[in-house]
Amino acid sequence: MMKTNQGWLLFTTACLSGISASAFAGQANIDARALAMGGVAVASSQQAASVFYNPALLAKPSSRKDDIDLLLPSVMATFSDRDDLQSGFDQVQQSYDGLNQAINNADEAQIDVYRQQLITNLEQLAGDSGYVNAAIGAAVAMPSWRIPAAVFYQTYVEGMGIADVTQRDLDVLAALDPSNPPDTRSLTSSGTAVAGAVSELGVALSYPLSIVNMPVTVGVSPKIQRLDSFNYVASANNFENDDISDDKYRSNATHFNLDVGMTIMPLHNLTFGLSARDLISHSLDSLAIDGQSFSFNVEPKYTLGVAWDWQRLMLSSDIDLNKDKPFEAMPASQYWRMGGELKATDWLSLRLGYRYDIETSHDDIYTIGSGVSIGDVFSIDLAGMIGSGDSLGAALQTRYQF
Repeated sequence: MMKTNQGWLLFTTACLSGISASAFAGQANIDARALAMGGVAVASSQQAASVFYNPALLAKPSSRKDDIDLLLPSVMATFSDRDDLQSGFDQVQQSYDGLNQAINNADEAQIDVYRQQLITNLEQLAGDSGYVNAAIGAAVAMPSWRIPAAVFYQTYVEGMGIADVTQRDLDVLAALDPSNPPDTRSLTSSGTAVAGAVSELGVALSYPLSIVNMPVTVGVSPKIQRLDSFNYVASANNFENDDISDDKYRSNATHFNLDVGMTIMPLHNLTFGLSARDLISHSLDSLAIDGQSFSFNVEPKYTLGVAWDWQRLMLSSDIDLNKDKPFEAMPASQYWRMGGELKATDWLSLRLGYRYDIETSHDDIYTIGSGVSIGDVFSIDLAGMIGSGDSLGAALQTRYQF
């Protein structure tokens, strides 16, 4: 099922391993316009892009047009590797190989040098970690004044890599006698990369209502959802990022899931939105590697949003109503997002945003971006992100209307 996502998953895994030996899962912001505004979307997303956040927005009066709206492609990636995790493992491996060679050569001076160097490398590596979040998707919204509809696909991934340095290794190395060294063996310290990926193919349907002449819309998105988990564990002296995407570290399962949403417009330029995504909980156990395994969880996510739109200027804010914790080993997150868009000209939009983790587990994120329209048919959106730590990210999407 969904074999088209295989290349993307392997590509993303390779990218992750290259920057921090990290992994994936979670609900990514896939719309570059929304991401440039801090990730706000539940009340402010437009046409085809709205299916990733709140299907009810398809029937919002300002979104109902006679044009087919095609979003293809939309891609994004963010990462944090403040500890330079892979470099730390490389230094451990170099010192470990040097110590082995010195022991084989019975070189007491070099044994002591590499012993001390390996202790230092392990102490520096202890507790290091890295995170990655990435997504790719496409959607097409079809015009209808009665029941607007859209078809969408997305794969989003998130994950982490962790270095686990054992006290046993430090004690053995500290007690090692250069004049009578023991036979070398693998370190008990290890590196772990855990990851989860969600791939979805679905249909979004929306219906406009009216309550006391106040526009209200409701929406639903039934979808087929595939979960993939990656679990890679290796000793610190054998950690190879190229091995992470191997099938022997991977498991998957396919399920049905459902998103629903609604919007209400008490004033012409004021919209409130509420979305509930992944209403059916699913859990996927990873393969057990060296006796270690984890569960990748997809749980319901509830988000409330508000948007004020004065045509040239739009301001919006979203807040998660519950925590999201796809892995037990990963800290939970719960975001408050805010952002705005200024339509500087008929063809240029400028955007700013901010994202804050209420759980204070992740960096504060500052975002910036722009959108450029070429005629009435083609537009491109770009976004950039920087975190209060060292988180960086970017997003790009192209959109066609015909």
